[in-house]
Amino acid sequence: MASSINQKRITAALHFLQHRMQLFIFLLVSLHVLAFGQVSQIQRFELEHKNSDHDFIIINMGAQGIALVRDLEKFENDKKVWETIFVDSTLHESWRATIEVGTRMNILGHEFRDGNIYLIFSDQESTKVQLTEIHSASKLMASHLFKPQVAMQYTQFIVVKNKAVFGGYISKEPALILYDLANESTKVVPGLFQSHGELLDLRANSNDTFNAVVTERQSNASRKMVIRTYDANGVILVDDAIAIDEGKSILTAITSTLVHDELMIMGTWTYGSNRSAAGIFSVGVDPFSDQKINFYDFPSLNHFLDYMKPKRMARVKAKADYRRSVNKNIEFRVHTLPVRIEETSEGFCLLAEVYDPPTQSGSRTANPYSNTGYNPYAYSPYGFNSMPYRYYGNPYGYNPYAPTGNYYSFAETRMMHSSLLFFDNHGQLTGDNGLKFPEIKLSTKEQVSDFVLYNNRVTMAVKNEKEFLVSQSQPDGTFKEEKFLVALQSNTESIKSESNDDGRLRTWYGRYFFIYGHHSIKDNSEKGSRNVFYINKVKVD
Repeated sequence: MASSINQKRITAALHFLQHRMQLFIFLLVSLHVLAFGQVSQIQRFELEHKNSDHDFIIINMGAQGIALVRDLEKFENDKKVWETIFVDSTLHESWRATIEVGTRMNILGHEFRDGNIYLIFSDQESTKVQLTEIHSASKLMASHLFKPQVAMQYTQFIVVKNKAVFGGYISKEPALILYDLANESTKVVPGLFQSHGELLDLRANSNDTFNAVVTERQSNASRKMVIRTYDANGVILVDDAIAIDEGKSILTAITSTLVHDELMIMGTWTYGSNRSAAGIFSVGVDPFSDQKINFYDFPSLNHFLDYMKPKRMARVKAKADYRRSVNKNIEFRVHTLPVRIEETSEGFCLLAEVYDPPTQSGSRTANPYSNTGYNPYAYSPYGFNSMPYRYYGNPYGYNPYAPTGNYYSFAETRMMHSSLLFFDNHGQLTGDNGLKFPEIKLSTKEQVSDFVLYNNRVTMAVKNEKEFLVSQSQPDGTFKEEKFLVALQSNTESIKSESNDDGRLRTWYGRYFFIYGHHSIKDNSEKGSRNVFYINKVKVD
């Protein structure tokens, strides 16, 4: 009897210890979640992908899902066939549509606006353009074929209230063409032509207006940056010329989209005709008063240089501090491009990425505006876009789908760092954070990082082959980093191969990112492997 009682006591003690150990592990996990926040991959979409298949063009539709567009390399009725696959926000395929285009046409650009997809195809041997609109809710399509009366080198494309607006160059001068989808009429938007001007940005606002930003290429003491806001019919509502400080040049610029009342311009600047950026600028738009552009050099930022080794960072900052104190130009320059502006109730956030440019080879038409020394190549700030100059207008750059045939081949582009900058409602810098990338080399420059603002947290993330890196703000103001493997459908599977050129990470909607790409998957419980295109939905808490 005593032996039986002792055995029961031992068993009870073991259960008690096991329970305490489970509670201890639970508390450790809970503390980790509280300290870091929770990042989880909650859904996955897969399609078989053959080596002969074209890559998808990814169109982010926010809470409505994702559209996947590709050339099927098929011909029917003397037309080339393209395919669009719609995937909803739960990563389930909802429907497919095929699009027929001329045999000499290829995709030039795309846009998502008011729930609809707009695809632009151009004829490689003429100025003909086909615009196909796909209504995702009704599953109806309509195609428009038009030929502008003047030849235009297209660099940007947006849609505003059933009007398609094309930005680009006519006779090497910036211009806008407005195409009315309802009555299929075309007109040149007035007030933009400017000798030696460069169209930096064309962007639709949230209130069915749009902005165009132009700056002068030639260096002079009275150089200005001009922003014009138009209504959906191309009528000028705002015309504001903003003086640029003597000795400085605007390299890139993007505008906010009037989610709130303030309209802000942000981008990169440099001294004189340097080809790389010296810092970030911001300025509010106010046509009724003179505005002063806020110029911030990179070493003055708290975390912009975080990708450097500590000793080099200290040297760069010390040298910049000295030159600033004696009123000399800061010598530090780096290739940087703005990615996107996020508007919040407290102000604005600007995401910019730092890269190391590749060695150039090949040939192209000489750039008559090379006195600026700046060329953004095929960088696409909103992910892969078949019109790579959508936000950085230069009529002589590389476009893989351009009818001119000009082509640039690249060595590897090294993506190095992203900087997230915070501004108040007046455009004054209030803080910044940085995310150092792992070793990421791409054949062409493309956005690789993004961020989500949710639950009083800032979450930055970047994908690198089989994993993605997350940096999340903590209650004490610091940021903590953690790596996650790209999740598969089964724990018996493993990724055989995936390269950086095969996929990206993007902010989706609300608290969600999505990551996508191609990889070869091996099922460890079976023989053989399979190649797939995938999308994973990532949730931030």
